[in-house]
Amino acid sequence: MKNLLFIALISVLQLVSCRVAEVDLMPPTIEEVSYTPAPSEDEICASQEPVVFNLKSNEELIFDVVFNDDVALSQYKIDIHNNFDCHGHGGGVAPSPSAPDVQNQTTDWSVLDVQDISGLSEPIKRVLTVPDNVTAGNYHFHIQVLDEAGNDSPFANNYSLKIKNTRDDVPPTINVQVPSTNSFSVTKGSAVRFVGQVTDNSSLSNGGNGILYLSNTDLSSGNTLSTNTYFQFDETVNDTFDFDFEYIVPQTLVDGSYRFSLGANDGVRNVAPFVFFDVEVSN
Repeated sequence: MKNLLFIALISVLQLVSCRVAEVDLMPPTIEEVSYTPAPSEDEICASQEPVVFNLKSNEELIFDVVFNDDVALSQYKIDIHNNFDCHGHGGGVAPSPSAPDVQNQTTDWSVLDVQDISGLSEPIKRVLTVPDNVTAGNYHFHIQVLDEAGNDSPFANNYSLKIKNTRDDVPPTINVQVPSTNSFSVTKGSAVRFVGQVTDNSSLSNGGNGILYLSNTDLSSGNTLSTNTYFQFDETVNDTFDFDFEYIVPQTLVDGSYRFSLGANDGVRNVAPFVFFDVEVSN
C-alpha cells in the first residue's frame, strides 16, 4: 500500500513539474533592422541622450524591426506623445502653463497604435508622418511587444524625438534689464520686479503656444514649482513682448537657496533659453 502511495506521489510531482516547466517567463525581443532618419546623441531636458531622432513638419519616421519570441507573439504597441513637461527626466525647470485653444493652433504629435501579431517572428516596417503644423518640442517614442503569456520588455525601446515646425524653427530670446544681477537676496513677502522683452524672428503668438512664465527651484531638494505668474501671448503680440511685473515671494518658502527661472515659448512652442536667478530667501 505504501509503495502505491509513493508511486502516486511521484506521479503528481512529475505532473506539477511538467506544468511548471511549461510556464512562459521569457519576454519577446525587438531586433532593430533600420531607422530613418538615423538617430544621434542630443540634449533632452538638460541631459545628453544617446538615441534621439530629429524631425520636422511632414517628415517621416521610418522604422524596420523584427519581433521575436520563443513561444508565441501576441501584440505590439507604438506610442508617441509629447514630453513638454520633461516627465521622467528631471529637467530642472517647471513646464510652461497650457495655452488656450486658438485659431491655427499647432497640433501635438500623438500616436497610440496597438496591432495583433502571431508566430515566433514578425517583421514590421512602419512609416509615421509628422503633422504639418506640428507643435515643436521634445516627444517620447516607445515600441513595446507582448507575447501570449503577457511577457514584455517595457523599457527596452524608449527613445526621444526632437520635433521642429518648418514654419518657424527659431526660438525666441528673453532679455532682462531688471533685476540687473543674476544673484540677489530677498525676504518672504517682498516683491521682486522683472523688466525686459521677449523677442523673436516672427510672431510670438501665431500657433497658440506663446507664453512667458516664472518658476522656482528649491536647490536643497531639487523640487521645481510653477508660479502663478505667466503671460500668454494673444493675437495682439507680434515679434516683441515687453514685460514689467512683480513677483511676491511666498511666505510658504523655507529659508534657503532658490533658482528663479524665466522661460518663454513662441507660437509654435520653440523654447527660449532660460534666464536664471540665484536667490537667497529668508524671513
